[in-house]
Amino acid sequence: MQEQDFVIKPGDVIQVKTLSPLYREEYTAEILSIRDCTLQTSMPVHQGKLALLGAGIPVDLLCVRNGFSFASEVVSRVFKPNPHLILRLPYSLCKKQRQMPRVITVTSGKGGVGKTTFTINLAISLAELGQRVFIIDADLGTANIDVLLNLHPKYNLTHIINKEKELLDIIVEGPGGIHVIPGGSGLQYLANMEDRQFDYLISNLQMLEQYADIIIIDTGAGLSKNVINFVLAADSVIVVTTPEPHSITDAYAIMKVLDEHKFNTSPYLLLNKVDSLKEYQDISSKIIEVANRFLSLKISALGYILEDPVVPKANRRLVPFFLEYPDAAATRCVKNIAQQLLNPEKELQPLVNNRNFFSKIKDLFNR
Repeated sequence: MQEQDFVIKPGDVIQVKTLSPLYREEYTAEILSIRDCTLQTSMPVHQGKLALLGAGIPVDLLCVRNGFSFASEVVSRVFKPNPHLILRLPYSLCKKQRQMPRVITVTSGKGGVGKTTFTINLAISLAELGQRVFIIDADLGTANIDVLLNLHPKYNLTHIINKEKELLDIIVEGPGGIHVIPGGSGLQYLANMEDRQFDYLISNLQMLEQYADIIIIDTGAGLSKNVINFVLAADSVIVVTTPEPHSITDAYAIMKVLDEHKFNTSPYLLLNKVDSLKEYQDISSKIIEVANRFLSLKISALGYILEDPVVPKANRRLVPFFLEYPDAAATRCVKNIAQQLLNPEKELQPLVNNRNFFSKIKDLFNR
């Protein structure tokens, strides 16, 4: 992924210019932190001399890394514990003013249902519709999104947990305009991490809120604590199953666990590898009927993906079928699902959550 996409970040060196007659030189400073609508920088310096800019002084800033420039103003000047400035961020960069990204967790009761393949192609379809989409590969211990996309990331979430890298260092640009946070084997330690390690990881992941419209979490299969926590914290949940009886049973088991946890959002049911619309209608109606009878959780039918020979063919070539076969039946199905997610019927609209995904996931793992 091109770093320009992130505009500015902590650690960036910026050039500082001011119209004040007292400070006519071109100064440099380092961004220390970005908080809501303010920017904390080191005290600007020129040839070893500090520019002690006072509150109210307008400044023009230029990020050396990517050439991004914007106007700002000094909010305050602080000397303890270390000299630094607090600058005002323009409205367009204020995190407080940005709408929180929608977090979609994709999960399944068992492996082999095509969950990860679906996640990749759904992300590309959403990106085609103008969304900024990030995938977090949270398939614990067996993360493979980078493999299916023929990507070769140098770093993954393990490097964040070990404090060797930050989030922006590990993001990889994928095909079709999507971005991938490689999982590696790092997340298998998530449940056993010390609090300070987990806090550090979540703080890094929270940076995505500044850049993403949609974050898709590709979980592992099954009912582990890790999977359930990712599901419970999401805005929308897609449970992927196939017409195979064991797959349906395992998908229902996930819905039952969500019901026991008082999950307050209607999960989406997606049927993969179906032979026809009729098969989808028959199976989905039966699952929903059973859920309505025995669970308080309402299940919403999201759609289906037809059995299509182009899907395994594309997987063997390590390319998304959505891009390789744009007119295929499976591709048309994914497009319909993406449209449904962005423009759901009123009764399918997910509930509005007062807290964002990363705050909720932190609480869930600390229970």
